[in-house]
Parts: sequence; structure tokens; C-alpha cells
Amino acid sequence: LWLEDAQGYPLEGSRNTVLYNPKQAASQTLFYHKSWGMYANPIENILIRANDWRPYQITGSQDASLTIWPITFTMATQTSLRITAPFGFIWSTDWTQFNATTNCVELQPCEPFGGVGGVLPQVESTVDNVLVWTQVYFNPNVKYGFQHKIRIPLHNPRTSANTFYIEFGYKEPDINNRMYAAAIESPRVASLINCRVGFNTNQVGWLDNRMQFELQTMTPIGVNGGIVIIGNENTKGFAFTPEYTMLDGSDAFPADVTLTAIRQVDATSRITIKVQSTPIGPGYYKFEMKVSNPTARITTPGKWTFGTYEDVSAWPDKKYIDNEMVTPGFVISNRMQHAGFYPLSRVQEIATSREDRPGYMNNVVIEFELRNRPEEVKDMTVKAPHGFAFEDDCLGPPSDPKLKTSLNTVFGDNTGGSWPAGDLEEWKANVAPLACRGEGREAVITIPVGLQVLKRYAFRIRVQNPLNSPDWNRWTLDYNSEASDPFQGFNIWTAVGKPLVIPTTYSRNQGGSVTPITNPVTIMFRPYKTVPSKPSNEDRGGVIRVEAPAGFKFVHTNRECEIDLRVTGASQAILRRDYLCEVDASETNMNIYMMGNTEIRGEDTGNGNEYQLIVYVNNPTVPQPASDWILNTFSKENREPAYSLDETTIPGFPIRNDLWRFLVTNNDQEFNGNQKVNDVEIVMNFRDNIKDGDDIILYAPRGFDIVGNPELNLCENYRPVGVSNDWFPFTGAPECKCEQVTNGPLCRLEWLGISEGKDPAFAQKQDITIKIGSRNPPKTPFISDNFWLAEHHSGFGGLLAAQVAQSWDINPQLADVVITFANGYRSAGSQANLDVIFTPVNDACCLEVQAEFPTEFDFTQATVFANYDVLQQEGPRMVVNLRTPGLIADQKFTLRIYNVRLGRGGGQTTWNLITYADAGLTVKADERLQFQEGAFRLPGKIALMTTPILTSAWKESAVMYPVKSLFLPRVAEWGTAEFRLSFSQPVYAQGKLVIISQGAGDTKGYTLRTDGFVIIGTGQVDSTPVLDPVSGSLQATLKANRPASEVALLANTPYTISIRVYPMNDGVNTWRFDTVDSMEGFTNTNDGDSAGFNPVLNFLLTVTVERSPPKAVIEVILDVDPKGAVVRELLVIAPPGFTFDDGPNGCGDMCVPGQALGSTGRRTATIASPTGQPLTKLTGLRIRVQSPEQTPIGSGSEGIMWFVEGRGQGVGATLGWGQGSGFAVTQMSGTAVYYAGVTGLMATQIAFTFSLDVDAGSTISIVPPAGFLLTCSVEGSMKTISLPGGRPNCIDDPLQLQLQEPLTRGTYAFAITADLPPQTPEVNTFNIIIQDQYNKVVDSAYGVIGEEIVNIGAESPTLAWSRADPGQPTMVTVGITFTEDTSNLQALLIMLPDNFQHDVQIPIDVQNLNSRFPLAPGVEWADTSESNRIKINLDDAEDVTTIPADTYRFSFPVLMPPDVPRRNIWFLALCSDRSCRQPSDRQVVVSFPIAGFALYEIAPAALKVAASGAERRRPLSGHTFVLSLLALLLSYVLQP
Repeated sequence: LWLEDAQGYPLEGSRNTVLYNPKQAASQTLFYHKSWGMYANPIENILIRANDWRPYQITGSQDASLTIWPITFTMATQTSLRITAPFGFIWSTDWTQFNATTNCVELQPCEPFGGVGGVLPQVESTVDNVLVWTQVYFNPNVKYGFQHKIRIPLHNPRTSANTFYIEFGYKEPDINNRMYAAAIESPRVASLINCRVGFNTNQVGWLDNRMQFELQTMTPIGVNGGIVIIGNENTKGFAFTPEYTMLDGSDAFPADVTLTAIRQVDATSRITIKVQSTPIGPGYYKFEMKVSNPTARITTPGKWTFGTYEDVSAWPDKKYIDNEMVTPGFVISNRMQHAGFYPLSRVQEIATSREDRPGYMNNVVIEFELRNRPEEVKDMTVKAPHGFAFEDDCLGPPSDPKLKTSLNTVFGDNTGGSWPAGDLEEWKANVAPLACRGEGREAVITIPVGLQVLKRYAFRIRVQNPLNSPDWNRWTLDYNSEASDPFQGFNIWTAVGKPLVIPTTYSRNQGGSVTPITNPVTIMFRPYKTVPSKPSNEDRGGVIRVEAPAGFKFVHTNRECEIDLRVTGASQAILRRDYLCEVDASETNMNIYMMGNTEIRGEDTGNGNEYQLIVYVNNPTVPQPASDWILNTFSKENREPAYSLDETTIPGFPIRNDLWRFLVTNNDQEFNGNQKVNDVEIVMNFRDNIKDGDDIILYAPRGFDIVGNPELNLCENYRPVGVSNDWFPFTGAPECKCEQVTNGPLCRLEWLGISEGKDPAFAQKQDITIKIGSRNPPKTPFISDNFWLAEHHSGFGGLLAAQVAQSWDINPQLADVVITFANGYRSAGSQANLDVIFTPVNDACCLEVQAEFPTEFDFTQATVFANYDVLQQEGPRMVVNLRTPGLIADQKFTLRIYNVRLGRGGGQTTWNLITYADAGLTVKADERLQFQEGAFRLPGKIALMTTPILTSAWKESAVMYPVKSLFLPRVAEWGTAEFRLSFSQPVYAQGKLVIISQGAGDTKGYTLRTDGFVIIGTGQVDSTPVLDPVSGSLQATLKANRPASEVALLANTPYTISIRVYPMNDGVNTWRFDTVDSMEGFTNTNDGDSAGFNPVLNFLLTVTVERSPPKAVIEVILDVDPKGAVVRELLVIAPPGFTFDDGPNGCGDMCVPGQALGSTGRRTATIASPTGQPLTKLTGLRIRVQSPEQTPIGSGSEGIMWFVEGRGQGVGATLGWGQGSGFAVTQMSGTAVYYAGVTGLMATQIAFTFSLDVDAGSTISIVPPAGFLLTCSVEGSMKTISLPGGRPNCIDDPLQLQLQEPLTRGTYAFAITADLPPQTPEVNTFNIIIQDQYNKVVDSAYGVIGEEIVNIGAESPTLAWSRADPGQPTMVTVGITFTEDTSNLQALLIMLPDNFQHDVQIPIDVQNLNSRFPLAPGVEWADTSESNRIKINLDDAEDVTTIPADTYRFSFPVLMPPDVPRRNIWFLALCSDRSCRQPSDRQVVVSFPIAGFALYEIAPAALKVAASGAERRRPLSGHTFVLSLLALLLSYVLQP
């Protein structure tokens, strides 16, 4: 390999043959080892596949399986074969992995590769990327292939071919035997390449740096996968903002990728780009991120690792997609003392060829100052913003250097005499740069040693400008480990952004006598340099020059042209007096001179504008390709280069043929904005034949909507005219589509891919007439948009013809018009505030509002916002000047008009609205006439004919609540409201009556219910009420199942409405009644101002009492919560039976008993201040009442309920009332009466027990049932048992015991004698009253139930005892006399008093003292199992056991308690069944109480002998003896 100069002389070359394979061993010297050779024929269509192209290092040391196939020969072939993989690939020597029959399913017919059974290859020594077969054989027309393992390198080769070479006959020296060869490019190894890290500045601590990252990926990155970039320890301290910007020349990331940038624990950075739903494809990606530099120097460039992984969320767990690549970073340098552009004067700019226009070669002068002296030759890097480009050789030859550093050249040739010595140090010749090489936006200048510290040097360097100003427009210098502050660059003198030229039509002009088509062309531009207004001392100011391409002619009249120049989006153009437009003699150039105070503001002011310039041209008469338009600006009218501002080249548009004829007609003559036009007639006549495959497209003006069904792309009301089927019957009807763009839709009608099966599909120069429907835009489209455009496109591509037709002007209609009530709807004839709401189409100053219907609207007294002026105001019409800013196009506006007198009668309102551009009302802007659709319907009047009535639920159930029903309705309680209404407008079936209660302000009124709702007229009106869950209103649908034409409520007819209501409070409440028809429109209303009700407050009452004995004067404590009411008088109502103390002191403080409460009979009392002052304290009120005998049941459900009614100022002014649960009349506890209820029993003992909870009481009164005769005065009739003080004084009738000592808290018992009636009294109750010495009831028990009277011959129970010493045994004898034979008894039960217990040890301890008693046989006749009772069981051997008339006694041992109980009463019960256990059991026929004995008391003499055991000494009867003997024997035998 040799290099030669231009004359063919060799310069340098290789001494030896260039090897075919770099791995070839020196010992391999055969000709086919040395270099490459030619082959007779190519072999094609061989494919190379691998199951994994990732490098061996990231696959877990797994070789890839490489398949080469298919290989086919047309004749039998025997030859040698060599397959060379690219450098770095290594074939496996494990031949067990070789598959000679791979892909046989796909390759038919298929045979083993190389011959019968397959022939294995060899790997030559040291040449591990080569497989060789010394001899292989292939049959004709058979597809061969093989698969073998190969090791994939880290990357494709960089210094040799990335190619697989397949050579058949490689060992043959003869070309005829070197049969076939193929060179197949290897797929890319799955490794990242071309990774790079760049920066804008490497100054330490700089906060607003930009870093660039570049990488090339090989493999798609799927969902959740992504790119990770991470720095090593020499990259610590960077702080990234998680945003990125794609750079020019980069493939694009999917829009939904996410980027995160974090500083890790070790201060290194990790940047992650994660795929969301759209994969990142293989590509070359370049992006930039904002970053803050480390705050400390980094002297060793760091390293950045780029990687792509399957799941970046799992990082650092790496599932590789492509192999990683490590690329160097950069050092972080100290701050340079100074660097920047030297501020050139205008003379210096000219001398240095300074040129800031786009794309020009520029010269810039840069100054700098060092902090440290360089000690060796070093490179200085000048880094410009993106888009700038330095020359490859930026130094230039010594004779004409491009890099200027000498005193005489930096500021222009031969300018040393004006060198700014005070500012700059001279750059000596011995330190002149040695080299300068440009690398895109960087220039690297090699500088020898010699520059001094803290001296400011300058140099001039050439650089090519970008076409636009960069976004990050800063320059930097880096030299001698010092980095400059990024210094501000300069702006390119061109329109900012992307200027546009937008034609209205591409069609040519026909020329000749045909009137040329005027084409409005829109130029959009944003100047960088401001075009100045006219100075006061000059005729003209700056200039905008427009140069059209050749063939175009600006439209003019005597060289003066019309234009439209405005700030983009402005509703008004720059005034004509502020500019002069002239066309030069060529008619191709236009100059726009600034003639007034208006300037064209550029970005150099910091507040520049984008401008829209419309110029009018006649297109060329022949088709021509697109050419550039030039827009230049100048500061002065003479347009010399010295006054040049911006220079902008804007891509133009091509010119095509026109149509022969093109007409568009609005046959409906409908010109109102936003209105439908049903008949738009379009005639198209094309110059060229229309062929199959061609397209015909008709564009509507911007804002015209011609689509009928967007989903089906149907045209609105499409009709072909003049043909029976369609103009293109096989192609079918055209489609219509719209794109939503600024200022309305851009719609088109199109026949795409015409297919008629003939040539031509439609002949030239014939009319195609169609009709379609359209909807007009809100206003006339902009000048350049108000055209219809027809185009004919060839099926082979390209526009054949196009032409425009002027569209019609639009009469703008106010949009989104709504006229509504401002503060809720009102009824006819009332006053209301109205809102007039609309969106204007055009700017305007004034608005006229006129009410057309109903009549008698009146604006005479109406007012508007103070900043507006009312120009006219009479009857139903009002005109308002809205002043600045007035009405702004496309901005919704609301005018509120106050105090409008509404029309008469109600109904749908009709309005006229007109806006004007001037206060003189001469220039109409927009209108909306006879407007109804968004205007309110005026409701009729609902009148309240009588005062409404509120009835409480208690009154509705007066029988159940006789007291509550007498009170006024209360808050927080359900009641029934009744209204009598009439309606000025009829209400129809399926309409609704809506009722809602409103509280004060915005508070909620009453809660309503649907149950019980009814409407009554001459009869009940069918209604279906429901509650609205949001508003709480009741909405009753009237005659829901009748036709909507049927009247449900007649006009001016009274109706009564009843509804269940719940007052929330006692505040003001008003009621709104509305009727709504089936269209959900209000037909009647009462304006919501019907006064409601005055329910009284719900007082809280608490009633407490310390004691409540029957028939006692007790003190009751009332706590009343009046809920804030000022109460002057409180009426207290007691439960039935209670009476208020009418003694001289009244019933309490300020309490006076009153009369009964009507028919309830309840007693009342009034608490009021004698002076009439309010009652300031309503808690702890103490009143005295006398309780009844029993807790009153009362009538209804009010029982023991107490009530209070609070009254205020004025007679009967009830403020509220409340009820409180009362208390039960508490009968004296422990009260009981015991006696044997035997018919006519005389002088029997009757015992009483009671308990007191107070220390009081000296008199006991007993009131027995009728027929009872009680005696206490007869000797022996009184048993005091536990009464204090010995025998009391006794009065028999009525029975009264006057105690010697007062009672104290505790339980008491006593007994007297009684004669019983022959039968149970009708009222069989006892009253026991305890009174003190003042005869006041201390406690009592009324209604104590007596015993039932039974007819049984039993009487005279007796009790005797042997002794009564505490804790000692005694022998007790209990007796009973049966006056007649008695049957139906099975047991006698002897019940001991509390604390007594029998001492029966063995059965014979219980003795029957009368053998005639029919005892149960054996030892079971005495049941002593319970210590406090003994049961004597009768013989039950026979069906009936009869006790003979006689006196019977039973004795048994008893253990005396330490003290006798207060209730010291023994009971002898006669039981009908042995199961009885208590004297009160239902099995007890009658029970005799027997007063017990006290400690040490001696038994009565008549019974003492028996009790002392005299009868034990009597001989036992035979029956008794036998039983006793058996018991003794059994006891002996059972002893242990």
C-alpha cells in the first residue's frame, strides 16, 4: 500500500505484503495466507444469523450460536472453503457444538453440510476467526447451512472490515477454480459506541453549566428498560437538573420517557432515562442537561459509564441490553481572571469584518487575562455556542493568518497605531500561536510559553455564524488549568425562530388579457433588530424590504402597494399613516418605510414582537419550483450595508397550473356567523384529464365546517349536480375531514385515489358541479384565509393544478349568548337583576339590549356597573358604553343590569343584541337578533291567598298527646304545613311543583317529606312527590301519566297544598314555590318571598326529685334550658294526680298554683317575677307538689311527663315549650302485708313490714280493704315485733299507731289482729302511711295487694318455744287447728324468720305431737333439707288425704340467732303440693303469719308445757314408736 504525490512520486508505503488477516502467523506463508484474491463468481443471498449479538463478557461467558445459510449450487461442487469472521470474533473449537444440518426444516431439500454425514471444519493455528474446510462436497440444487458457536467481541472491528468473508476454492491459485465468494457485512455487536461527554464550561463551581451526552445504541430498549449514565470518583460534585434538550443531529427519544438525575451517597451522579410505553429504538442520541459544576477542582478527567439495561429500576442489578461503554469526562479548572468579547467601536467592527448576519463568516475579538503564568506549551480551547463552526485550520498561513494576535492586525490591518495600550497588553511575536485547529464549535490554539499573569491579551479569530441565535448563547476559554466565566455571546441578525411564507394559492396566473389572480401571501417573522420609527428630523425611518422570487409581481397602483402589517394575533393592523409601501420598477421588490411613531420592535429590546405581514402578489404565469423569499431590514431608508439590520431567507412555495374554471356560490344567501348554509354550489373545471389514481382536494376557508359525520368522514349534505349517480360513480362520494387549528377548523373535501377503470377517469375542461352544506365561521376569516381552494394532484405525486375562489363576508353573530336572572329567577311584573352573557366575535365598545317579548319590560330605572356609561335608556331598550377595554373578541363578557322591571304575563323572552365599534353607534360589530334559545323564560306569578298554617304532629294525634296537642308547633319537630295558592299561568301534566323552604341568608330552611303530601283543588290532584337530595326541595310531578297537553293546575284557581315539614330553627323562613314544565323550564314562581311560620323553641326540661313517696308534699327541681329565649313567665304543668302546694307560701319561690289545663285535668302553676322582669335563672327551680297515691299512667303516651311553657312580652306570647321525663311515685320499700286469707276468719294475726330511708315518722296509719276489721287495742292483739319504744298508743278505727319513739332509717315489722271478710274485696289493697309529728307524710305505700280469701277450715296458728337465749338451741312448737276435715293438702310448710335455722340432726328430732295427723309413711314425712324451713309431708298413698278436724302441733329444735331479725315473722303455709318452698308459692293455699319472739322472751303460759318437752314424755303411739326405732337402728348401722 503506497501513497503518492500529485506527480505520482511515492511518498511512503508498506515494506511487506498487507496481510489478509491481521492474526495470520508469520509461519503461514502460502499465497492464500498473504493477502486477498479475486474469485470467478459472487454467491448471493447468504444469510448470517446469531441467537445473541451481545459480547461474550456480558452473556455469562456464553458463546453465540451463529447460523450461515442457505448455500446452493447449480452443479455438483467439490472444493475448499474458508469462512473468515471479522477481527475479534473467535470460532469455537468444541466440534460437538457444530450442527451440519441446521435449518433443515426451512431448507428443503436439505443435506448435511460439506458432504455425507457432514464435514467438520478446522480452526487454523493462531487464526481463531477463520474456519477452513480443506475439502467439501455439495450436491446440486440442495440448500446447505450450518450452525456453530462463536465468541462475540466487545465491539465490531474498528481497524479492519466488519465483514464475514466466504470463499469457495480459496486454496486454488487458478481463478477458474476459485469459484465463488461472498462478503457479508456483520450485524452490529450489541455494544454502545460513539459515547461522548461534552460541556459548555469546566469552571469550578459554575452553577449554570450545560453538559452534552452522546451515545449510539444497537438494540431496542423496551418498557421499564432504559439508559443509565454514571460517573466515577473523579466526577463527584456535579448536580444535574432532571430535564433534557435534544440536540441537532440526534434521533428523538419517545415523548413519554422519564429522566431522573440523582447525586448518589458517594457524591457521584447517576442519570437514568426510563422507557414508559414506547421503546427507544436503535439510534444515535445527543442531548444536553443543565448542571452545576463541582465546587472543588478535579485535575484528573473522570470517566462516565454508559449502559442500557432491561430494568433500570433494578439498578445496580444489571441485565444488559448493549454492552457498556466508558468514556472520559473532563477536568474542573480554577476561574480565569477575565475573558470576554472586546467591545468594538463601529469603526473597529468594519475594520475587523465583524458580521453578525446568519450563516456569514464572522470575525470576533476575544480578550482574556490569566491568574497563573504558563510554564510550558499548552492548548487554549475556545468554545462557542452550538451552531458556530471554526475552520479546520483556524491558524492560516503566516502570510495571511486567520488567527490574529499581533498588535498591527487584531483590530484590522495596520491598526497598530490605534492599539488600546491602556486596555490591552501586546501579544509578542515570540508567543504567537503555533497551531490552531477547529473542531466544530471548538478551536484549539497551541500557545508557547510567555504570556504574563494579570495582563489582558486579545486575539481575533474567524468563525462561521449559525442561522439563528443559540438558546444558550455563551462562550468560554480554557487555558493553563483556568476556565473563564461563560461570557455573553452576540445575537445573529435574523428573524428569530422560524419565519414563514404562507401563500393563499399555488396556482399560476393565465397571463394575457385574463385578469390576474391576486394572491395574499402571509409572511410571519420575529425581528431581532428593531426597525426604528421615523426620526423627527428625517422624512422616513427604518425599512422592511421584501424580495419575491422571479416571476412574482407585487400588486400596486402607481408603485404604491397595499399591505396588512400587525403584531401577530392583534385585532387591529398598524395604521396606514405609519408606513409607506412602494414597489420598485422590477415589481419584484417591495420597500415598507416607517413613516410615523410606530417601530417594528425586535428582540434586542428585550420585549420583541412577532409580526404578520400580508402582501399581495400576482403569481407567475408559468409553473415554477419553490424559491426563497428574502426579508431584510434597515435602520435608514437608503438601505446601505452599513445600516443593515436583519437578513432573513424564508423558504417559498412552488407555482402550479390553475383550473380552467372554479366557482363557489352561497345560494342560501346566509351570511350570519355560525349559521348553517345548506346550499353551497361548487363548480370545478380542470385543465388536465383526471386519471385513475389522481386526487381532487377542495379546501374550505378556515373556519367553515363542511363535515356531516366526522366518524364516517361524510360531507355535509353532499349532492352531485347534473349527474344521476356521481361524478366518479366507481370511486364513490368524496370524504370530508377537518383539522382543528387556530381560528377554527380547516376542512377539506377530497376524492383520493380516483378509480373509475377508464382513461381518462374524467375528461378535461368539463364542469364538475356539486353542492354541499357548510356552517359559517363566527366572523369573516382573515384576509389570507377567506378563500376556497381546489387542487388536482397526480397519482404519481405532485400538484398538477390549483386555484382559489373568494369566499363571502360573514355577518358576525354574538356567540354563547345567555340572558338570565342574575340573582335567581323572578315572576312576571317584578323587579330583577339580569345578566347578559356572550362572547363577542369582534372588538367593540358599546352594547344595545332590547327586550322584544313579553311586552312591558322597562329599563327606565335600570342601572349598570359604575364604570360604564348609559347612552340611551327608554322602555324595553338600553344602550351601554363599556369603556376601555370594552368588548374583546373571543373573550366571554357579562353585563349585569340592575332593577329591570320584568314584562307582563310571563313566557319565553325574545331579545335583540347589537354591539358597536364606536360610541356614535355608526359601525356595527356583532349582533344577535330575535334571540330566544339561551334567553330565560319569564315565570308567571304564584299568589298566596291566605296565611299558611303549621300544625304540629302532636295536634294531629291529640288523643295520644292531649297536652302536647295544646301547644304551638316547635322547632326540630315534624309538622304539617298548609298553603292556599293560585297560579297565574296554567301548569300542565308531567310538569312539576317544586317547593323549598329557605332560611335567613344562605341557611337551610325546613326539611320536607313526601309522605302526606297532597294537592287539593276541586278534588285531589294526582301527584308523585320526590325529594331532591342536594337542595332538599320537594318536587311533585303532576299527572305523570297524562299527556303533557292536559292542564294539571288551572290558572287563577285556588289550591290547597299540605306537606310534612321539619323546622330546623325558629329563625326567619320563607317559602319558594315554582312550577316547572316537562322541558324543565320555570312556568310560575312566587319569587321565594312568601313568609313562613313562627314555630316556638324546643325548651329542654330536666325534672329531678330527692324523694317521691305517695301522697306527700315533695320538692321538685326543674332545670329549664330556654334556648336563648327571654322568658318572663313560665307555666309549669304537672302529671295527672299531682297538685301544687296551695299553702300560704305557695308552691315555691315566685310560684303560684293555677287552674287545671283544659280537659286534661292536669294542674298548673306559674312562675313569674312580681315586677314583670325576665326570669334570669331557670335552673334549680324548686316547687312544692303533693304526689298522688300511685305513679300516674296518664292518658295517651304522656304519662308522668312534665311540661313547661315559656312566655315573653305580651299576653300569651309563647316563646317555646318543653317536656321532661318525670319520676315515679315511689312506694315505701319493703312494704308487705301478711295474713291467712280464710273466709270469715276472726281475730287472726295480720303482719305488716316496711322500710324507711329517712329518720322520721311517729305515726303509722293503716287503711285496709273494705270488710276488714283491724284491732290493736285489745290485749294481745298488738305485736310490735321491731317497732321502737314499746307498745304504741293505738286507735282501732281508723287504725293508727302512735309510736313512743320516732322511726329511723331501717326495716320494721309489726302485727295486729283482724277479722276477715267472707270473700275477697273488690279492691283488695292496703295503704300504709308514715307521718311525722306534724302529720306530714314521711313515706307511704298505697295499693299494697292483699291475699285472696279462700274457704278452708283452718285457724289459730300457735308458736311456742322452750327458751330464747341468743345463740342457744331451743325447742320450737308450731301448731294449727283444723275446724273441719280438710282434703287436698299435701304438705305443711314451716318458714323460719331470717337468721333462724332449725337444728334437726336426725329425723326423730321433728316430732308430731298429734298422731291423728296423716303423715307420709317412713322417715320422709319431715323434709328438713333446708335449714330455714321444715316441710311436713302428708301421706299420699291414697288419691285423697284428709286431715281430720283437730289441733295439730309439731316440735323441732331450733338454733337461736345472736339477734332476732327486724322482720321476725314465722309462717305456717298449707300446701296443695309437696313442691312448695315459700309461703308465696302458687302451691300454697293459705299461709298464716305468726309474730316471732324476741330474745329472752318467755313463751305464752298456755303453750309453754308443750314447748318445754312435756309431751315428749308421753307414751309413743305404736306407729310413732316403730318409726322412731327404725330410725335409731338405721342411724347405728350407718355409723362409720
